[in-house]
Amino acid sequence: MRLKKIVEAADAVAVIHAGDTVASAGYGGNGTPDQLFFSLEQRFLETGTPRDLTLVFSTGQGDMKDKGLNRLAHEGLVRRVIGGYFGLSPRIERLIVENRIEAYNLPEGVMTQLYRDIGARKPGTLSRVGLGTFIDPRQDGGRINARTSKGRP
Repeated sequence: MRLKKIVEAADAVAVIHAGDTVASAGYGGNGTPDQLFFSLEQRFLETGTPRDLTLVFSTGQGDMKDKGLNRLAHEGLVRRVIGGYFGLSPRIERLIVENRIEAYNLPEGVMTQLYRDIGARKPGTLSRVGLGTFIDPRQDGGRINARTSKGRP
């Protein structure tokens, strides 16, 4: 069966299940899948599902208020975030600072290159970026709060 390339946001979020990983791209409001985030938030508020998602994003996605990743800042909806920049998502930041979700911070450029590699069906990228800093796996591995355990994200 061939999948449609374009679907309604509600249909797209219907296939997201508890514990899934949701990756997104875009910066600010540019290219950010805000309608998808809106539909996902509405589904969670109405049904309580999905729960315990991992969000992966390379750059800031939001308006520093209500849009973008801010829509997903509900305890129970998100369990973990792996991001390159959190500054446009103060609601996500609050969940991190209050140790209500796990959080990793990785270099924006490395994450963006990883997206490119995935799209090109390449195995990934090795980079020296972040070595010797808190992002280095031999140090904190990008963990940015006490709730986040040692190990891989």
